[in-house]
Amino acid sequence: MINARLVYELEINGCISPYQSGFRKGRSTTDNIAFLESQIRNAFVKRNHLVSIFFDLEKAYDRTWRYGILRALSDFGFRGHLPTFIQQFLSFRHFRVRVGTTLSGTFIQSEGVPQGSVLSVTLFIAHISSIISVLQP
Repeated sequence: MINARLVYELEINGCISPYQSGFRKGRSTTDNIAFLESQIRNAFVKRNHLVSIFFDLEKAYDRTWRYGILRALSDFGFRGHLPTFIQQFLSFRHFRVRVGTTLSGTFIQSEGVPQGSVLSVTLFIAHISSIISVLQP
């Protein structure tokens, strides 16, 4: 419920870059590939150069800066209970690893977003949008 509302607010307020296609309703990463192909063909026909930048973020969810997420939400104008909820959602996370019947000790997850949560995808996109917004199209 919280994720659905957050996604709705981010979309209607234009907070997410139009170049972000993954994990968005009605969009696909295939859209970006088709756009890139179109730009390559146009540059070839016009005998122009084309520069493209690709990011491969290793352990992106594990390393997402939590303060950066909260700052992005604040920059987007979110105030009140939602940022407080998200701060609490991200705080004091811990996990254990099971191998067979053996369970490890507890590890504290001091950064990143939880793996497997639908809210994590949205928070990652909100945070990365602030980086994408400073790049030239």
